[in-house]
Amino acid sequence: MIKYLFTIICFVLFSIVSIIAQSDLFIPRNFLKAVDNGTRTLNGMSGEKYWQNLSDYFIKIQIHPKEKLLEGKSRIIYYNNSPDTLKSIYLRLYQNIQKPGAPRDGQFNNDWLTDGIIISSLKVAGDEYNVNDRQLINEYATNYQIVLKNPMPPSSELEMEIDFNFEIPKSTWRMGYFDSTSAFIAYWYPQVSVYDDIDGWDINVYTGFAEMYNDFNNYEVEITVPQNFGVWATGMLQNPEQILTRKYLDRYESALGSDEVVNIITNEDLERGNIFQNNKNHTYKFRAEYVPDFAFGFSDHYLWDAVNLKLKNGNNVYVAAAYREQSKDFYEVARLAKECLVYFSNELPGVNYPYPSAVVFNGSGGMEFPMIVNNGSMSSKANALGLAAHELAHQYMPFYMGTNERKYAWMDEGWAVMLPFDFQEPYGYERRDGTIRAYETIAGTENDIPPMVLSIHLTGSTYRNAAYNRPGIAYMFLRDFMGDELFSRALKEFMNRWNGKHPLPYDFFFTFDEIAGEDLSWFWNPWFYHYSFPDLAINEVKEDGNKLFVTVKKKGNTPVPVQLNFTYETDQESIIYKTAEIWKDGKDEIVVEYETDGKVFKIELGSNIIPDTNRDDNVYLIK
Repeated sequence: MIKYLFTIICFVLFSIVSIIAQSDLFIPRNFLKAVDNGTRTLNGMSGEKYWQNLSDYFIKIQIHPKEKLLEGKSRIIYYNNSPDTLKSIYLRLYQNIQKPGAPRDGQFNNDWLTDGIIISSLKVAGDEYNVNDRQLINEYATNYQIVLKNPMPPSSELEMEIDFNFEIPKSTWRMGYFDSTSAFIAYWYPQVSVYDDIDGWDINVYTGFAEMYNDFNNYEVEITVPQNFGVWATGMLQNPEQILTRKYLDRYESALGSDEVVNIITNEDLERGNIFQNNKNHTYKFRAEYVPDFAFGFSDHYLWDAVNLKLKNGNNVYVAAAYREQSKDFYEVARLAKECLVYFSNELPGVNYPYPSAVVFNGSGGMEFPMIVNNGSMSSKANALGLAAHELAHQYMPFYMGTNERKYAWMDEGWAVMLPFDFQEPYGYERRDGTIRAYETIAGTENDIPPMVLSIHLTGSTYRNAAYNRPGIAYMFLRDFMGDELFSRALKEFMNRWNGKHPLPYDFFFTFDEIAGEDLSWFWNPWFYHYSFPDLAINEVKEDGNKLFVTVKKKGNTPVPVQLNFTYETDQESIIYKTAEIWKDGKDEIVVEYETDGKVFKIELGSNIIPDTNRDDNVYLIK
C-alpha cells in the first residue's frame, strides 16, 4: 500500500513539474533568482525561505478643521525579517505629490497644491537626525531615504519617532476636503516602504495612477478632532463610550449585533445635537491588525448607518455608511454593502470577508483602503451599489492578498471589475457590457498595452485598459472555460496560498496551471503578455442537406468564445456556444457543424459580451 501511494505521489509531482517545464511564459530574472534563493517556487507556492517585513505603527494626530491642518506624532517599530543587512530605510511621503513641480500622472489645479508633508523631527534607533542633513537624508518626490548610522542586521527591529504635519488639500486624487468640515484622509502618514525578496526596496515614486504596495502592519491610531466631529476609519473604534452620549452609544452597540440597519445618526439628530459628549475635543482610538494601510474620514454633519453581518465562520462584521444628507443614493448603502459582502463571502470568491469592519464613506470618486472606502455620490442606487461593490472587492485584492499594484495593477483592479459581475446585474448595474465596449474601443490600437508591462510605466487610457478592462474580461473568460467549480477551486487555492503575503503574476499563473492540471500559457500569453486583440469572422458557410458547416476564422490572436446565432425564417433562433478553450491548440480557424430543422436565413457571430474589434464580418446571410 505504501509503495502504491508513493507511486501515485511521484506521478502527481512529475505531472506538475512537466506542466511547469512545458510552460511558454516569460519569467524574469529577478523571479528566477528568488526561486534559487528559496523564497519562490515554480509551482505557485511560496518557498520554504519566504519572508516579508512589517511594522507596528503608533500614531497620534490632531485635526484642525479651520486651518485645514493635520499634526502628527508617529512611533514605528520596523521588523527586518529578511536575510539582508539594511543600510537605509525608505519612507514614503505621499503628500509630496501635492507640491508644485512634483512628478504626477495628470494636472493639478493650483488650489490643490500644498507644501507637501513636513517632517519636523526624526529619531531613529534612539539617535536624533537632522532632517536637513543631506548626507543622511535624501528626499526625492514621495521617497524619503534615511541612511542608517548603524546598519540593521537580519532578524532585528528598529524604532523610529517622527513628528510631521501637512496642509490637508482640497479633494484631489483619493483624499482631501469635500466641504469646509468634511474630509477623507489617505496617503497621509510617513510610511515605511516595502523591502521584498524580488526588488529589495520599492523606490518607485508615487505619481497618482499606480496605487499601493504595502507591508502587512499593525496600527494603533488616535485621532483628535473638535467636539461635534465624527470619525470613521480603518479598524474598530476602541473607545466609543468616551465619544458618544448614552443614546447614541446604545444605537452604535445595537448595530454591532443587528441584522437590520440601525440609523445611528439621522438628520434630525444633527439638528437636535447632544450626540457627542461635552468635551472641547474628542480623541478617537482605532486599532487594526495585519493590514496594509490606514485611512479615515471625518465630518461634523454626516449621517451614520450601521448593521452587523454574521459570517458562516462565526465572525461578525460591522458594516457602516457615513454620508451627507443630500446624498440620497447613500440611504441604502449600508444594507447594500452588507449584501455585497454576503455575496463575496458565499459565492465569489467564496472566501469569508477577512476583516471585522467595512465602512463606505461618502467622499469623492471611488477609492479603496483597508476596511474603509471613499465613494462619491452617484446618480442612482444601481450606480452606488456598483461603485461600492467594486471598491469592497478590493478588500480581497490587494488587501487580503498583498499584490503589488505599482507593478501589476491588474492583479487587483481586474478582479475588482470581474468579481462583482453576477452580484451587480440583478440591481440593474450591468458592468459586463460597459467593460466590453471600453475594451473594444482600445483593443488592437497602440494604446492597448499588455497588462504585464509594469503599471508604473502606464498612464491615461493605457493604464485603465491594462489594469481594469482587459484583465477583467480575461478573468471572466477564464472562469467560463474552466467552469465554475474548477475556477472556484483554483481561485480559492491561490488565495489560500498567498493571503497575507505578496503574490506575483507567476504565483497566480502557476497555481491555476496546477489546479487545472494543464499548461494554460495559450491563454496567459495573449491576454496578459502579448500585443494582441480579439477579432473573429465568419469565413465560409457550406450547406449539405440539413447541415451547415460554418468556418470561424480567428483573425486576431486573442482567444475569445465563439457564439453562433442561427435565425430561421420563422424567427426561431438557436445558439451554439464554444468557450475560448476551442483555440488552445493554436489553430486559427474552426468549423462548427449545425443541423437545422428548417430554413436558416441568417448566421451571426458573437454577442455583446464577447469582444470583437471588427464586427462587420460577423454576419452571413443565406440566400
